Amino acid sequence: MGNCASAESVAAAAASKDIDKQLKMEQKATEQTIKLLLLGAGETGKSTVLKQIKLIHGTGYVDEDRVAYRVTILTNVITCAKTLLNAMEILKIPYSFDPSTVDVSQFQSPGDASGGDATVDSKSDAGSEGEAGDDDAPKKEVVEGQLQKTEDPIARASQQAYQNILNSGEPQKGPVSEAAAVVLASPMGFGVGEPIPKNIVDAIDIVWKDPGVQYCYRRANEYQLIDCCAVFLNDLARICDPSFLPLDQDILNSRVMTTTIIETRFKIEGIIFRVFDVGGQRSERKKWAPYFDDINAIIYLVAINSYDQICFEDDSTNRMVESMNLFASICNHPMFKKTAMIIFMNKIDLFRAKLETTLISDYFPTYEGPNDYDNGSEYFATRFLSLNKYEKKIYVHFTWATDTKQIKTVLAIVNQIILRSNLVEAGL
Repeated sequence: MGNCASAESVAAAAASKDIDKQLKMEQKATEQTIKLLLLGAGETGKSTVLKQIKLIHGTGYVDEDRVAYRVTILTNVITCAKTLLNAMEILKIPYSFDPSTVDVSQFQSPGDASGGDATVDSKSDAGSEGEAGDDDAPKKEVVEGQLQKTEDPIARASQQAYQNILNSGEPQKGPVSEAAAVVLASPMGFGVGEPIPKNIVDAIDIVWKDPGVQYCYRRANEYQLIDCCAVFLNDLARICDPSFLPLDQDILNSRVMTTTIIETRFKIEGIIFRVFDVGGQRSERKKWAPYFDDINAIIYLVAINSYDQICFEDDSTNRMVESMNLFASICNHPMFKKTAMIIFMNKIDLFRAKLETTLISDYFPTYEGPNDYDNGSEYFATRFLSLNKYEKKIYVHFTWATDTKQIKTVLAIVNQIILRSNLVEAGL
């Protein structure tokens, strides 16, 4: 009996030792894993940052991935072309309409402050210099974030030309109108290995080069158009070639709405990072809660160029205002009181371009600085930081998510911030 009891004791001690060893291993694994959330409103670039992480720290993309992204990119091309054509009808812009030929004086109104709209043609001087125009002109009241309806001479000329065509009782005619009909009748997408038919590619090319469509494109803040539009439509011949296989940059530029939770894992200096990308649209935010537990850091993305755009979900809420409201609710959530918080003020490339034509003060009246990158970016960063009620340290980085070199540098800094914050949280 004594030997039996001794054997049982030895077995129990061994089992206990194994359990302790397993617990220590699990604890060590937990300590070496950092959970990171990518949050933000829709269309801010979260998925693009995740793609960059895969390129920089992961395995990159194999040919099978590229074949799948080819389908996405061709769908983006068709979507962009159809969106532009539908917007032509909504904004009342006829095909072949050329803003440069308009006699602005014939369509001037006493209420025109700068004599133009938010386009390259009619507002470039005001936008580049940050001026409001004639000091003696009546000042319109600006409500923060409210979309300014384009009612400048160019828009009036466009609407008049469109109305003249309707009054004639005849449909629009000509090569652009015929090409538009081909595009609108085309399918929305194509299967794996299936190219866009040449007649549709040619039609898209004709439509994209039309001055009326280009004018419509410059007013893209008035409807929903994905950011990759110009990038892809300016490169149709390569992208629509039957042998096309997307490059890394093509994949980064591609767009598909995130409707599932996507996790990416990578290891840096023995520490495993688990990064979660969640859909930013309002309908997707109910899926966020289960991923809030045990979060080490949050990267919150803001599309800094979206100050004149409306949300995907409705036609009244300004995207920047939506982003601020969402950040305030996340930043000040009790669960994240001690969570490392990093803001990516993203799409700085598009922000720089937009500043040349669109005044920040037309949408955010508290902005009184010159309409340039340095002052504008500082203004929006300050607006977000002012929402922090816990007075914790929030780090801000200005990013261009499709630029791998820039993102690689920023992510290296962010990794150090997260690791340092994790050590502080652990009391080390």
